[in-house]
Amino acid sequence: MKRNGTQPRVLFVKLSAIGDIVMASGLPSNIKEGLNAAEVYWLVEAPYADFVRAHPCIDGVIPWPKQMWSDLIKQRKWLRLFGEVRSFRRQLKRLKADVAIDAQGLLKSAVLCWLSGAGRRVGFRSKEHSHWLLTESIDKPISDNMSSEYVSMGEYLGACDYSMLLPAEKHVQAFVNELRHQYRLNQIFIALCPFTTRPQKHWPQSHWQRLIALVQVNWSFPVVILGGPDDSDAADELAVTHDNAISLAGKLSLSASGALLAYASVVIGVDTGLTHLAIAHQRPVLALFGSTRPYTQTPAGNATVFYHSLPCAPCKRKPSCEGAYTCMAAIPPEQVVASLKNALDRIPSV
Repeated sequence: MKRNGTQPRVLFVKLSAIGDIVMASGLPSNIKEGLNAAEVYWLVEAPYADFVRAHPCIDGVIPWPKQMWSDLIKQRKWLRLFGEVRSFRRQLKRLKADVAIDAQGLLKSAVLCWLSGAGRRVGFRSKEHSHWLLTESIDKPISDNMSSEYVSMGEYLGACDYSMLLPAEKHVQAFVNELRHQYRLNQIFIALCPFTTRPQKHWPQSHWQRLIALVQVNWSFPVVILGGPDDSDAADELAVTHDNAISLAGKLSLSASGALLAYASVVIGVDTGLTHLAIAHQRPVLALFGSTRPYTQTPAGNATVFYHSLPCAPCKRKPSCEGAYTCMAAIPPEQVVASLKNALDRIPSV
């Protein structure tokens, strides 16, 4: 069923993870523009539902209970799993989507598009052959541009411009404003995003310690360390020996962390979702890459990328260095601080 006779209702499927969600955040506006969509609903893994809820081009969020389904599989509770899947399918069917956009490019996301009953299903070709469940599929481009695959999808749908966008809800923004006042972050501060899911993407803890020490020697600005609950101990270790370092890792929601990053004067981070989010907020970013293939071009040209193109890089999920992670260790803190100085020099009030 079409809204107003011509405008389709669209199910947008981008399930995870944080960084990929950020980089795909320009697609909802592309869908509205390219497809003249009346309504766009974002299907996302349940933990990220609040993270995307304030997107201005989203008319609703559908949380996918992936963890519950996984738990039922591990517990071999097949009957209950069948009931949960059937119930979720009914929920998708009630949406009466005309078009489903699979921006994940995996079998699970294509299955969810198929379960929705949408007559037109558009997505990426993949090694999992998920495109067999789609009606239209495109290749992912090989590019050094950030969000290149999603830009390509937007162009395929007929949109002209691509702009990442993930604002926080009003109550989250109000909380962050109070937080900034509490920690005196209303002017210049530097944000650090040191943590990510894979050890081969980490910068050595000793490098972060050296970086913070050099910042303290050269400037009196606060340094805020962000991360999730599992990162709080490591963040506290970084902050405890430096007067102006503040650890907020594990103390803020994902949405609140993102809202705070929007005010940072400079953000320094590894290949992690918060670093990508800072770029989406058009903050000056110093990004540290090693085991993953970096983007070197960003929408506003607001990122400096550090990357040593070693013969083994990018190793992605199969490091061959036996835990040395040479690609990351080879980025010296002094080099990052030199770029930080250049970034701060461009801020008029410094």
